[in-house]
Amino acid sequence: MLSKLLKSNLFIIHSILIVFLLFFTDTALAKKDCATKSFSINLGFLSSGISSCEIVNQNYIKLYLAPEDNDVINPSPWYAFKKSPHKEKVYVEIFYEKFKHRYHPKISFDSENWRKLESKSFKQLDDGQRILLQFNPERKESIISAQEILSTEWYDRWITRLSLNDHIMVNDLGKSFGKRPIKKISIIGDQNNPYIFILGRQHPPEVSGALALKGFIETIIVKNPLSKEFTNNFNIIVYPLLNPDGVDLGHWRHNLSSKDLNRDWGFFTQVETELVYADIQKILSENRRIIFLLDFHSTFENLFYIQDIEEEKDLEFNVSEWLKGLKDSLKNYNYSIRPVKSRNNGVAKNFFYQEFGISTITYEVGDETDRMAIASSSEIFSKAFMDLLLEKRVIYD
Repeated sequence: MLSKLLKSNLFIIHSILIVFLLFFTDTALAKKDCATKSFSINLGFLSSGISSCEIVNQNYIKLYLAPEDNDVINPSPWYAFKKSPHKEKVYVEIFYEKFKHRYHPKISFDSENWRKLESKSFKQLDDGQRILLQFNPERKESIISAQEILSTEWYDRWITRLSLNDHIMVNDLGKSFGKRPIKKISIIGDQNNPYIFILGRQHPPEVSGALALKGFIETIIVKNPLSKEFTNNFNIIVYPLLNPDGVDLGHWRHNLSSKDLNRDWGFFTQVETELVYADIQKILSENRRIIFLLDFHSTFENLFYIQDIEEEKDLEFNVSEWLKGLKDSLKNYNYSIRPVKSRNNGVAKNFFYQEFGISTITYEVGDETDRMAIASSSEIFSKAFMDLLLEKRVIYD
C-alpha cells in the first residue's frame, strides 16, 4: 500500500513539473535569445531545441546545447536557430554539453527549401565537442538546423494535402502527453482487406526517415493501375508523427515524459504508444488481419532491420528477398540489410513480430543521404512492396 502511494505521489509530482514546463515554454524560449549590435539569434520557434546562448563579442555568439534528459541513450544531438540579417562577418559556436556533433548544418531562408552549409563555413573543434560556424554578410534572416525542420506545422500541411484524396481519411487519434494531436491516416479500400501499419517519427531528430515515409505513402496513393489495385486489396494505416511533443520542443530522443517511445512497445507506459496500439487492437477486433508493419527511422547509414534467418523461415513474406532484389534498381542509394533476432526490449519491430507473427521492418535512412535519392528510392521500395504483396494476395484472402 505504501509502495502504491509513493508511486502515485511521484507520478503527481512528475505531472506537475511537466505542466509547469509546458506553461512556461514560450517564456523560456524567449529568454534564450541573444542579440548584439551586429546580429541576433532567435530560439523561440518550433523545433528550436533546448538551448541557451552567450554573447562572446559583437560578432560572436555561443550556443550551449544539452539533451532533454540526463539519461538519453543513443542521442541525436539536435540544434536549430534563426539568425538575423547582418552587415559584417559573424560567428556562431555550438557547444555540446553532452555527446558530440552529428549532423551537417543545413540552412534555409524560407523554412521550406534547405541546403547543406558549405563545408568551408564550419569546422569541428575539440573532437566534435564544439563546432564553429562562419557567416558572411547576409540581407535575409536564415534558419540553421541539424536537419530540415519538419514540425507539427509541416505535418499539418502535408496531411491536409493528403486528405484531398477521396480514398484517404484523416483524424486525430488522441492527444500526446503535451496535448498535441496524434494524427492517423487511413487508406481504406474494403474494411475486410488485410491491414498494413506504418509508424513514423518516434525519435524527433530523425528527419530523413520522415522524408522516406512521405515518399513511400505518396507512391501508394498516386493514381495509377498499380496503386489502384493495391489499395483495392490492402488497407494502410499510418501514424506519421508519434512524438509531436519531442519534435516541437527540439528533443534529441525522448517524448515529454522522458521516455524513448521505441522502447515502450509491449509495456505501454506512454500515452502515445498506448493510443496507437489501442487503435490497432480496435481495428483488428472485427476479425481483421494485420500482415505487415513498417517503422521509419534515421541513423548513420541506409539500413533495414529485419527478422533473423530462423524467424523469417516461418513468415509468409520474405523481406530479405524483396530488399535484395532492388539493389540494381537504385542509383545513389546504397543500403544494408541486417537480420536481428527479436528481443523483448520494447522496440516496435520486435513487439509486432512477437505479438502477431508478421514481417516487420525498421526502415532506417542515413542522416546525410541525398534528399533526391531518398525520394526516388522510397518510390522504388514502395512500388516493389506493392508488387510483391499483390503477388501473394491469394495467401491473405
